[in-house]
Amino acid sequence: MTVQFSQGFSNQCPLVSLKGYSLYYIWQGHPFDEGEKHFYQLKSTPDPEKVEVMSACWDGYAGSYQLNAEGRLILTQFYYFLPDGLGESDALLEELHGDFYLEFRTHFEGDQLYVPFVDGNVIIDQEQWVEIKRTRVELKANNNNLFAWLKRVIPSRMFD
Repeated sequence: MTVQFSQGFSNQCPLVSLKGYSLYYIWQGHPFDEGEKHFYQLKSTPDPEKVEVMSACWDGYAGSYQLNAEGRLILTQFYYFLPDGLGESDALLEELHGDFYLEFRTHFEGDQLYVPFVDGNVIIDQEQWVEIKRTRVELKANNNNLFAWLKRVIPSRMFD
């Protein structure tokens, strides 16, 4: 899978520290709930004339969000991508409401941190946050192990 762009995120809330993390998704439902998770449904919609889907941005745009000093999340912009880079943006001010989780990651395939919101307010108690550590596999060691396994499975005459 192609590495995806993260969303823009600005933290103005002094009670929340998210250093080292980037915002990727906004989900409705707890991360461990069974069944399919759903993206938070924004009221604002991107301009379809500006959306340009590409492998690193399946949506064709990225949102920019601000966690304000009171702990509420606001969608401030949609950024659009052009073939030569980041394009224009639409200014917005949509406050998100209800219960949802922000999914942060250290990088696209990195550790995940789910930060809950209840009635549109961030939960600052980190005991209620959900952290998922991802196992890192060293590529060189992984390739060597794969090659050794292939040599055992595939007849040796294939490697002569």
